[in-house]
Amino acid sequence: MKVKKIAALAVGAAMVGATIGFASATTVPNIPKSFFVNNDGTPNVKIVVGSNAAAMDVASAADIAVALGSLLYTTEQVEAQNAYVKVKEVIPPANAATWTIYAYNYTTITQDHGINNITSWATSYDELPDNYWWNGAAYTANYTQWEDSFSVPVTLKGKDSVGKYSVDWHININKVELKSIDPKPKNWTKAAPPKKADLVVPAGKLSIFVDYVLYNYSYTETEKQTLGEPEWGTKTVTKTVTKTAIGDKEEVNAMGGTINKVVLPGVGAGDDFTVFGQSYHVYEVGDGSFTVGYVDPKDPDWFKLHESRIIGDRWNVTVQDISLSQDTAIVLVTDTTNGQQVTALLNKDTPVYIYYDNSGQLVWGTSQVSEAGIMLDLKSTFVGIDNTIMASIYYVYDIEKYTSANFHPAAGWNATISTYQSSGVYYIANITLINNKELEGNPIDIFGAYNLMYKYVQKGYDEYYNPAADDFVKAPKNKKFIVAYAYICLKEKEGKVIEKELKVGDTLPDSDYTVEAIYADNIVIKPVTEPITVMDFEVDVNNPGSNLILVGGPVANSVTKYLVDEGKSKVDWYNSPGDVEYIPDAFGSYGAVIVAGATRNETRVAAEALMQYLAELAKE
Repeated sequence: MKVKKIAALAVGAAMVGATIGFASATTVPNIPKSFFVNNDGTPNVKIVVGSNAAAMDVASAADIAVALGSLLYTTEQVEAQNAYVKVKEVIPPANAATWTIYAYNYTTITQDHGINNITSWATSYDELPDNYWWNGAAYTANYTQWEDSFSVPVTLKGKDSVGKYSVDWHININKVELKSIDPKPKNWTKAAPPKKADLVVPAGKLSIFVDYVLYNYSYTETEKQTLGEPEWGTKTVTKTVTKTAIGDKEEVNAMGGTINKVVLPGVGAGDDFTVFGQSYHVYEVGDGSFTVGYVDPKDPDWFKLHESRIIGDRWNVTVQDISLSQDTAIVLVTDTTNGQQVTALLNKDTPVYIYYDNSGQLVWGTSQVSEAGIMLDLKSTFVGIDNTIMASIYYVYDIEKYTSANFHPAAGWNATISTYQSSGVYYIANITLINNKELEGNPIDIFGAYNLMYKYVQKGYDEYYNPAADDFVKAPKNKKFIVAYAYICLKEKEGKVIEKELKVGDTLPDSDYTVEAIYADNIVIKPVTEPITVMDFEVDVNNPGSNLILVGGPVANSVTKYLVDEGKSKVDWYNSPGDVEYIPDAFGSYGAVIVAGATRNETRVAAEALMQYLAELAKE
């Protein structure tokens, strides 16, 4: 009876979430989950301990009972209350723009070149003509003419921001060259476009213009409306509708709009804005200059008491003390480039500037300076849920004054800063970035956000239509008439992931479906109401009533001995290093798993292997 009580306690521990950790080299055969547990989560097995078993066998049986307890549950679907579901849309990288720079096909032959009687058509790459490059108006140029005339604008919406407003990138690409990297032919003649090539953008030929002045403007659109019902007759009418939007001067002009008012005069002191993806806080704007610091993250960050953190790649900030009653903090700031340190007192909502004075010493103060290593602004102090004292600190680092001469948001690019004055206040109007060195590759990286790429496409077909003869011309034997295209495209490096939380009653995006209910799996624990561990003399081998897990070999367990004598167990238990044997039809419709070894220690090894197997089954 003592064994039964131990097993029952072990199963109870499993029910309240006991976890088991173990490792074993013993291999467990593939035993179906249904051997151990019924579909309703109740046990389908009993654990049998021999009457001659050692204490260690009893412990092994108890451990197996614990592991078995993790399977004794079932799940049922219930309607979740006050729940939500998260839906996610994955949008692949999109082409921002594609330019066809060479096109040899029926349309360009008949329309661009005006050939009505098509007497010949290229059947190989080498036969492609050299005068089907785009010249800005038609596909009638050669490569040199295309290169000289290639100039394309493209607007990328919402790539930068000023506070709550998004601003666009206006890109211009001029005089791009192609550099063949296709080994066949080795010497590219510049007739047909290369099959493989790098793009070459000369210095000064790729510009990105960001206009920070935004307007509320009006524009008109013509809309069509159908009146009436089809069965009684309809009438289509058009009407002109006036709409309003917010955009920069380039957008206003493109839409043929009329400016109503200025909604954003530019970037001024105190603003947070981005330049080509990098976030800055503005301290001052002057004539052709601005003083800014890097912002990352945009919101205050949490610091634990005594925590040290590297900000930027230079400043180490350690919170030495926090006063909850006075809302203050003491921080140690270290310049990691030279080891200089300064200790500063932070008061709530009072920015502190860390900077070098005229003598070259690292100091701190509350007066704004034009150039500072880092600004720290204490926002709050509090106690976390784990009783950790914390401080919320907003920081801006590497504060510096910039002009067009020293502002370089990225290596290899020059910037032109345009500011203006209105009512005595200076604003950043726009910033233009121009490559100051040659860019080469396929793709060419554009600020880590876009790829500028080249692609060649060739296709073949066995006939073409000749309009002059009003008939189809068949290709020569073993040949095809080919069409060819070359493209330059600007493509996003990464796609977008849009997530939305929906509750009952919400409509799924871009559909007519409504969330009527939200269901969840509810785990129902199946408590053990009778002992599952029994002694070997309690088992009727002719009708055991359930599957059996037999702990111990033929010496310790009489039921194991029965299966050995019957020839159903095939393991040499007297020399076993610890084995788990599965006998599906050991007792007719009931099966058996023998967990045993040559000694009690080897039996323990086998029990650990079965426990690990049960733990894996519980994950399914």
